Amino acid sequence: MSERKVVTAATRRARQMMFGGLVLGHVVGITIIGLGLAIGGVNAALTAALGFAAVVIFYSIGQALEVVASELEPMQGMALVLVSYAVRVIGIAAGLWAILRLPAVAPRVEGGWLLLSIAGTVFAWVTGVVLVASRQRVPVYDSEYHPPGQS
Repeated sequence: MSERKVVTAATRRARQMMFGGLVLGHVVGITIIGLGLAIGGVNAALTAALGFAAVVIFYSIGQALEVVASELEPMQGMALVLVSYAVRVIGIAAGLWAILRLPAVAPRVEGGWLLLSIAGTVFAWVTGVVLVASRQRVPVYDSEYHPPGQS
C-alpha cells in the first residue's frame, strides 16, 4: 500500500493562488482574443492568442514549480524557482521570437494586439493571485486583535 503524503498549508495556499491567476488570466486573455477577432479580424485574434499562450505557459509553469518548491527545503525551493524563472524567460522569449519571425506568421502579426494580450493577461493573472492571496489566512502573519487599552 502506498503512503499518503500530507499536503501542507503552504502548498494549499500556493495552489489556490495559482488557480486564481489561471482563472482571471484566462477570462481576460480569451476576452482580448475575442475582441481581436471582432475588431481586428483573424490576424488580430491569432496574434492575441500567441501573446496569451506565452503568458499562460510562463505563469503556469512558474506557479506549478512554486507549489513544488513550497514542499522543499527553503534554499532548494528558492533555487528551483530562480532557475526556472531564468529558463522560462529565455525559453519563452526565444520561442515567441522564433514563431513571430516565421515566414508564414510574420506578415500576419499585429503588434498592438500582441502587446494588449500579453499586458492584459499578465495584469489579470497577477490580479487573480493577489485577490486570492489577500483572502488567505496565514497563521504566522495573523495575530489576535486586541483593542487599545487591552492586552
